[in-house]
Amino acid sequence: MPPAAILMLALIVVAGARAAPAQPLPAGAVGVDEVVARALSDNPELHALRADIDAARGRLRQAGLRPNPMLDLGGQQNVAGPDNNVTIGLTVPLDLNGRKEGRVGVAEREVEMKQAQVADRERRLVADVRMKAGELLAARRNLGTTTDLFEANRKAHSLVRERASRGAAPPLEESLLLVEVNRLEAGLAILESRVEVLALQLKALAGMPPDDPLVLTGDLEQLPVSLDRAEGLAHALAGRADLAMARAEAAMARARIRKEQAEGRWDASVNVGYQRQDSGFALNGLTDRGGIRPIQDVFHYLGGGVTITLPVRNRNQGNIAAAVAEAQGAARKRESVELMIRQEVAAAFTRLQAAQRSLEIYRRGVLDVARRNLDVVRRTYELGRTPLLDVIAEQRRYIDVETGYTESLKLVYDAAVEIERAVAARGR
Repeated sequence: MPPAAILMLALIVVAGARAAPAQPLPAGAVGVDEVVARALSDNPELHALRADIDAARGRLRQAGLRPNPMLDLGGQQNVAGPDNNVTIGLTVPLDLNGRKEGRVGVAEREVEMKQAQVADRERRLVADVRMKAGELLAARRNLGTTTDLFEANRKAHSLVRERASRGAAPPLEESLLLVEVNRLEAGLAILESRVEVLALQLKALAGMPPDDPLVLTGDLEQLPVSLDRAEGLAHALAGRADLAMARAEAAMARARIRKEQAEGRWDASVNVGYQRQDSGFALNGLTDRGGIRPIQDVFHYLGGGVTITLPVRNRNQGNIAAAVAEAQGAARKRESVELMIRQEVAAAFTRLQAAQRSLEIYRRGVLDVARRNLDVVRRTYELGRTPLLDVIAEQRRYIDVETGYTESLKLVYDAAVEIERAVAARGR
């Protein structure tokens, strides 16, 4: 069989490989959705963010607690005599003028913000996993195409070398095919390493150890996009977690204003006390029965009072001004996030439309034409009307076309993932 025929046979195998019967899945084989689920469950960054929610809930619980009462104990002893005093006091802060409500309001908004932060990271992580999976599937497709062509060229080289040894083929053809085999082998080494590196990166996103087996199943077929641009924008503005986070941040800033204003109002503490006083003089006196006794007795006192903090000099003006400025900044940030969402949705749908047009051109006017061109060159070579170099050059162009087709598939895949990310909708 002429070498060009072997090369063409390999190309037919490559073209028909997509329709081959499904083979049993190897160990560690998972689909993209399974990797996404694993990432949402085991990604270390998500674990850290979820711990922040627990911490915020703890601060919310703390914010709802009243200040502790204060117990004062004291005593005095006259160093020159037996006189002594013992005092016990209890002070209870009243926490007036909305101080507790202010603290709780800020803490509640913080919990909402942390929850939205986790939801937004989940949204971005799903898209990151799908994007990385798309890179891996594209690299694996290119690897498969190049592997098939390498095997075909290697077999053709063996045949030509045998014919050249018998004088039935020019030695130059054997050398030309050897160069092509070596070039394809070098490309295979690069593609194999890229597939391995992308698999490791995908494992990292999914929270998997590097040594765990991972065989990604599936292909670069387009993710279903069931929304048009207007519906996608409405869905994004209603459901995007980063916009919810910006709104929660603005609400927390407004709650902080109320908290700082409450801290600048008057407050009071109630205190009660007891005093035991053992006192006397270094003299003797007469009792009511005429007896003599020292002038010494124990006195008991109960008292109470109110301590009022008067906001005369410090009305918390600085913190209130800072909170107002932060609220204004948070409101502007929310507007910025909304504008960014509109831009992202529009760009994602524009990219999808352009990628779909490119893919359709490849399917209708590039792949089939490239296969026919290679077939014509092969037949011309078999008739002895063109040199082997033309076959090799046409084969390289065909490889470029296959690589471009893979890139077009990936562009459509990526655009669909970007729409999923932009509108906060889970794909397949």
